[in-house]
Amino acid sequence: MKLLVILLMVCAAVTLSSPAVNAEDRPESWQPVAPDGLPTDFDWIRLTSDEWLKGEIISMYDRELEFDSDELGDLTLDFDDIKEIRTSEVVQVGFVDRDPAVGHLILDGDTARVISGAGEAEFPRGEVHTLIAGDRKEINYWSADVTLGGNIRSGNTDQVDYTARLGAMRRSLKNRVAFDYLGNVTTVEDADTANSHRATLGWDYFLSERLFVNVVKGQWYRDEFQNIKNRYTIGGGLGYEVIDTPRTSWTLGAGPAWQSTQFVSVEPGVEDTTDGFAFNISSFFAYDVTSDIEYYFDVSVFFTDEANGSYNHHLDTGLDIELIGNLDFNIAWVWDRIQDPRPIEDGSIPEQDDYRLTFGLGWDF
Repeated sequence: MKLLVILLMVCAAVTLSSPAVNAEDRPESWQPVAPDGLPTDFDWIRLTSDEWLKGEIISMYDRELEFDSDELGDLTLDFDDIKEIRTSEVVQVGFVDRDPAVGHLILDGDTARVISGAGEAEFPRGEVHTLIAGDRKEINYWSADVTLGGNIRSGNTDQVDYTARLGAMRRSLKNRVAFDYLGNVTTVEDADTANSHRATLGWDYFLSERLFVNVVKGQWYRDEFQNIKNRYTIGGGLGYEVIDTPRTSWTLGAGPAWQSTQFVSVEPGVEDTTDGFAFNISSFFAYDVTSDIEYYFDVSVFFTDEANGSYNHHLDTGLDIELIGNLDFNIAWVWDRIQDPRPIEDGSIPEQDDYRLTFGLGWDF
């Protein structure tokens, strides 16, 4: 009994002599810099899971932040999954109902602060609509990609195939201007067996985060094996981003257009040029199968009069596979169709459908 009393007294003495542990003595959560400071070498992002990522902010549109990590590569993060942002470089912060702010960004909780040479401005987090890395320089609004594929055979058959894809986009707070080109040429024994080219230029103006006006869309198409020397299209309409998540996007568009077609060859007494109104429906769908593989489905349909083919569409679907850094591998299946092809001079009618399976290496920047 005496031993038990002595042990209890010792425990009580140790407890009373130990310093009290209060909230001030608890370790604070880790910060990349001082709480009110700015990083100097990297942009920092803190997720809602309290994980920190260092790297470089590329841009943010439609509440999706593109972030380049040296270790993890290019990431697309949902803005709602980001708890804190601290930028080492100047960024442009776009808002829906006010002029953009330019400076270093500190976003913490429900508050966004933009620090510049003119001072510091504070905004509610919910008003932040877009981010663009860099100052107001034209180059910071642009992105582009190039994909090339080819095949050369010699011996019993001399054959050369090549496919080229080019894309460029300028994106600001309210405007998106995009250019795309797709070309395919196959030569066998110095004679073309396939030769098609399609170039598209469009301008979209966003009325809200998802609704936009396709102010103008112009396209040039050429495929002599479909008896089309040149087809020019100009139109416009409305578009809406139906699905917009970090892994999935789906955009629909529709509107009127005007098409003018020049034919390579026509029957005697038939005009070699026609034009008329058309109605266009388009859809673009993209899904990240994994962090390195993206599936896409892009289709554009025109309904017009019989002189212009009654109906024509362009469908492009495939996979973009990230290899190393900005180097990608593209697998694509392309289907072009004209419902009523124009007969050529000897009365024969071109095939309605053209199919292509292409492979290529691409670089985006």
